[in-house]
Amino acid sequence: MCLGIPGRVVAMVPGYGDQLALVEVEGAARRVNIGLLGEAPAPGQWVLIHMGFAVELTDAAGAEAAMSGLEMMGRPRDDAVLDGPGP
Repeated sequence: MCLGIPGRVVAMVPGYGDQLALVEVEGAARRVNIGLLGEAPAPGQWVLIHMGFAVELTDAAGAEAAMSGLEMMGRPRDDAVLDGPGP
């Protein structure tokens, strides 16, 4: 597992093929480039995000572990925002 911010895929962004997804992180929706993944994630799947790119698929337990790791490094949950372009 890499160090990334977990987010849940909401939908694909129309007009960008399989490259951009709308991903929710702690209640905030952002466009995330999913081109580094082997295949487009389905709505409801969890991804780990680094610098605006989804770099790994994960599950709910992996997302919780990643968020807990960020908290241990001093980043509170309500401060979890994505690095990279916003909506």
